[in-house]
Amino acid sequence: MPHAVGRAEPEEVILEAPNLLPERSEVLRHMGYPADAPKPALILERVEQLLASLPGRVRPRALYRLYAVREAAPRRLELEGGAVFHGRIGEFLGQVDRVAAFVATGGPEIVALAEQAMRERDALGGLIYHAAGAALAEAMVERVIAELRGQLQPGEAVTLPYSPGYCGIPLEEQRVLFRLVDAERIGVQLLSSLMMRPLKTVSGLVGIGPADRIRAYGNPCDLCPLADCRMRR
Repeated sequence: MPHAVGRAEPEEVILEAPNLLPERSEVLRHMGYPADAPKPALILERVEQLLASLPGRVRPRALYRLYAVREAAPRRLELEGGAVFHGRIGEFLGQVDRVAAFVATGGPEIVALAEQAMRERDALGGLIYHAAGAALAEAMVERVIAELRGQLQPGEAVTLPYSPGYCGIPLEEQRVLFRLVDAERIGVQLLSSLMMRPLKTVSGLVGIGPADRIRAYGNPCDLCPLADCRMRR
């Protein structure tokens, strides 16, 4: 269970999408095919085949919890209740009023399918299932953001999601994030290595604040020197 971080614990929201299927283009992207790159017919056929087999076999889910921001500085973010993030977090989230801590996963089922394919020496099938799991996790992040947008007050907007280990946020900040949510409610664990189980899981923060302030702040990816980062948006 997460530590208590205030007198009134914020409500934790769980999202489930048992009928969600990953976009074919996203699966191919995670397999290493850029959008404009030609794809062999064999690959396309196998991707379609395996995606069609997923309904009823996978259960992607996510959860998030909202916290008020107590103090936002370029390299420090303090939330109501005392949780503090370090790194370039303030540079990337900007001057927001609230932050949603989230965890989203493609689920252990898709990982099990990938591992089974690998055991059966079906390397292509394993690769496709792994890519589908990553795409499902990212699709659940989008579900979280859509849910947050539905709660916005007039004149508010949300930031891009930012994850520990990317965008100048040290991976060690995973420990802080996992104290803010009860990730085990959706079957996710943070390992001592700071990896997450199941593998196809994404964690991070989304900021909420005045739309004009967020627009003025812009997209921090435009300032990042990692031009080949797959997380660039």
